[in-house]
Amino acid sequence: MSNIKWSVVVTTAPRETPKLQTTINCLREAGWDNPVVFSEPSSYVSDAITIQNEQKKGVWHNWLQAVEFALDSNADAVMTVQDDITLHPESKLFAEKVLNNWPENCGYLSLYTPLHYSVIKGKKKPWGIYPVHTKSIWGAMCLVWKPSMLREVVSTERARNWVGVRAQLTERQYSDRKQNPELVRNLDTVLGYVIHRDLEKKTYYCNPSCCQHVSEDSSIGGRPAIGKRAARYVAGEEGTPSPMEIL
Repeated sequence: MSNIKWSVVVTTAPRETPKLQTTINCLREAGWDNPVVFSEPSSYVSDAITIQNEQKKGVWHNWLQAVEFALDSNADAVMTVQDDITLHPESKLFAEKVLNNWPENCGYLSLYTPLHYSVIKGKKKPWGIYPVHTKSIWGAMCLVWKPSMLREVVSTERARNWVGVRAQLTERQYSDRKQNPELVRNLDTVLGYVIHRDLEKKTYYCNPSCCQHVSEDSSIGGRPAIGKRAARYVAGEEGTPSPMEIL
């Protein structure tokens, strides 16, 4: 039995076709028995422990709320999860193996790897764990953190004042987001900027992906999990190795 104390937090928002219970079931099957859900108003309610927001917080601030809870738990490892993934049942064993050999320059380990992070010039990358070189990131579906790094990320000036990419916002949009924090999203973007630019760390991804993105619709944009919004190679499918075989 592992002696690593985990805090697993799941953020959820209303969807036309909820996948939250599927995600919770997969987490438990992998060995994460007590995930805690941070739920926006009118979201589907699973059988997991749930902290229900009375007022809408939005993507970014609901995630920050979940992270604050995780960091207050004195866990050895934190995993932040979105509400529309499936996981390979060996994912926890795999993550703990990596935690015991954590790269010094690692911001996080993503157990989800989107299509375009798993290929080079149209060809499959070798199986393994590798850093992704990009300014921002794509797909913050299932991220494993050392608490010290996560605390450093959310303490940065960029994270504390995040409203979006300033150059891409009109004055009206900027003002609206400052006055209405529930409008702030772009979680993937801010995490990539903070880790790669501000902290000069690397983000690591596993290939094949331990997770698949399974939503039929987005909680913010109505887009299904297809194309670059899904994993290309998923552990255990079509002859791909299991997580424990790619270490």
